[in-house]
Amino acid sequence: MGPSLIIFGVVMVLLGAGVFFPARKARMLDQAREAWPQVPGTVTSLEVVPQPPLKIRSGKEIIQYDISINYQFRTGGQLHFGSAVSLPRHLYSKDEADRIAARYPAGGAVTVRHHPENVRECYLEIEKTAKNYRASIAWMVFGGLLALFGLLWGAG
Repeated sequence: MGPSLIIFGVVMVLLGAGVFFPARKARMLDQAREAWPQVPGTVTSLEVVPQPPLKIRSGKEIIQYDISINYQFRTGGQLHFGSAVSLPRHLYSKDEADRIAARYPAGGAVTVRHHPENVRECYLEIEKTAKNYRASIAWMVFGGLLALFGLLWGAG
């Protein structure tokens, strides 16, 4: 039983590490984006646009929607334009797209986050991309404990 716990623990540590390093990088980027300047802006146009159907193996077609938005904002005394709702960019179901579009009516006020050195990189929403950061740490800790338990059990 001890050797199998060691192997299982080591596999868990390796899987956790494989997820941890990309997640840590994503978390650092998330934290940097959260610190980006926020400025007021105005939506100039918005449209929910159906994308070409996506066919899945069963032959069923799924229609996803993109949100085509344009907005303007001022920073550094200059007028700038943006068109991205979120980072990362998504396609949505019709209900989701309509729900998001309702938050950004044409002529409405918005808050725009922009990269401090490249104002063309701007978004209305920034989602956290480091979704598995804590889980990867838990996998590594649990795997390490299993391996340690396996070593102690095998020695006893």
